[in-house]
Amino acid sequence: MSGIASATAWSLVHFLWQGTLVGLVTGGLLSLLERRRASTRYALAAGALLVMAALPVLTALQLAPLQVETLPAAPAAVQQNAGIQPASGNAGIVPAASPPQTFGGSLLPWVLGLWLAGVAALSIYHLGGWRFARRLSGRGRPAGDAVAALARELCRRLGIRRAVTFLESSSISVPMVVGWLRPVVLVPASAFTGLSPAQLEAILAHELAHVRRHDYLVNLLQTAVETLLFYHPAVWWVSAQIRRERENCCDDLAVAVCGDRLGYARALVDLEGLRSTPRLALAASGGSLADRVRRLVGAAPGRPSRRFFAAGLLALALLQAGAAVQLACAHDSAKDTSSAELKAPRDPATRHGRWKATSDGRAVRLEMTYRKAGWGSWTSIDDYPIRELPGFSAGSDVRYELRRDAGTFRFRGGFDGKRGRGTVAFTANPAYAKIMDLPVSSDRLMELAIQDVSFDFTREMKELGLADPAPAKQAGNGSPFAFLRDLVDSRRSDSLADRLVQLRVHRITPEYVRGMRESGYLRLEAWQLVELRIHGIEPEYVKGLAATGYRQLFPYRIVEFHTHGIIPEWLRGIVEAGYANATPDQIISLHVHAIDGDFIRKAQAQGYRGLRPEQLIDLRVQGKVRA
Repeated sequence: MSGIASATAWSLVHFLWQGTLVGLVTGGLLSLLERRRASTRYALAAGALLVMAALPVLTALQLAPLQVETLPAAPAAVQQNAGIQPASGNAGIVPAASPPQTFGGSLLPWVLGLWLAGVAALSIYHLGGWRFARRLSGRGRPAGDAVAALARELCRRLGIRRAVTFLESSSISVPMVVGWLRPVVLVPASAFTGLSPAQLEAILAHELAHVRRHDYLVNLLQTAVETLLFYHPAVWWVSAQIRRERENCCDDLAVAVCGDRLGYARALVDLEGLRSTPRLALAASGGSLADRVRRLVGAAPGRPSRRFFAAGLLALALLQAGAAVQLACAHDSAKDTSSAELKAPRDPATRHGRWKATSDGRAVRLEMTYRKAGWGSWTSIDDYPIRELPGFSAGSDVRYELRRDAGTFRFRGGFDGKRGRGTVAFTANPAYAKIMDLPVSSDRLMELAIQDVSFDFTREMKELGLADPAPAKQAGNGSPFAFLRDLVDSRRSDSLADRLVQLRVHRITPEYVRGMRESGYLRLEAWQLVELRIHGIEPEYVKGLAATGYRQLFPYRIVEFHTHGIIPEWLRGIVEAGYANATPDQIISLHVHAIDGDFIRKAQAQGYRGLRPEQLIDLRVQGKVRA
């Protein structure tokens, strides 16, 4: 199977337990909210269905990078045009045997095929229902003037501004709504004789409530989710709760408009038995009529349907079945890995993943994706000179390496001269962790290797005091960016590794730290350096501020100056004009109002002397200083 097809099939399998959990949580919450407003329960059920729809997509996107396939060999001409020599072999890497077909892998084509067949069958069924509903609206004839006048009044009271067409039809037995952009309300001819004017008004109010709430569009989306996830009973149960609460919401709106709860309930009872409604139409007879009437008259709710308990039992069975399938597939994956490519032992110091690469003949853009120990994956994308990837070449069985102090990445796959993909294994360097005194996981060591946190980098940072295993305690000096301290200087067992990675990621080099110290900042912590680097602040900028007299500012003040575009030359003009003691906030206010040294000198020449910064701002705003 292709990578996309495999990821899709696996997402369908994972949804067995994911959908069950969402359904069980939704059922519990709906039970707790039984006495709450129908709109609240409707929003909860709709949100649950939205989560169900998103879970397979997110799972497939999560798995897709790991389902890549090895590319075929490239023609010799392509290899030569790319400027890359064919591989001559790599010692120390054992060729891989073809991976055996596993139990889980053999089921995936069947899973995908049956799912596609089910989706196709339901799509045809719903398409037929949609065409039937459209045919009904096409056969209708305009309703009488009395109905049209009543409908216009109801639209006004419900706040509906869209044009709604009302048609009379002898092919239906209950009123219903068809369409969303141009909604059509179909009224059965029998309604004019079987219902009183007040009852007809109540039923029409219910249908117009569907129009106001855009329920037809929601119903279409709901039907699409049911079609795509048809195999899971929890989806159908949640969808049924949506339809039930939708009718309750429309009942509440109809009662609010008509003001007669008992009369509306009697109108619903008169519609009993008239329930031949197309799937994609919305009618007043939808939902459980008995439950709706009990709710309207304030009676105790009926006993839960046995279908709920049957769906719950089936959902629990699916949960166990999904878990069993996953365990079986995980077992097969473990057996497959023992004879798969790279022959790497599954020890804590080795991590396995996938790679994709593109090259222009001089450098390689390399994307590596690894599964984390728990949920999710970890992806790195970076550019490397070809010289840093010994063994990199074009061919159908390319093997090359990326060597770092923290460990070595060993790649295998296919490369056609421009693009390639395959598998990668990272083996941590135990000496690195020991010498660095880093009690960290292989995932963290792999990140240290990706960021090229070398022995030399760590040694220099330790000498500068930024790699101390015991981070300094500091309140943050009131910085609004103090959350960075928790990010960089955490107290976890691998906080040193976190700090080193953050310093490397933000290009905080020993030279940068020394430059800041030369500017007068001798004891900046790692998180403060990250704060400055994120905002593009270089040591030269800080030195320029210090030369004007604004030295030893808190780092967040330097960030504010830089963000507002305050440059040392402008600040020097303010100081020379007699405002060397202005506070940072006053300096920022002066800059915001475009007050510079020239403006201050003009004001002084016109007699405005000894003014506070706030008074200078008033002069600027009022335009009292002549040019």
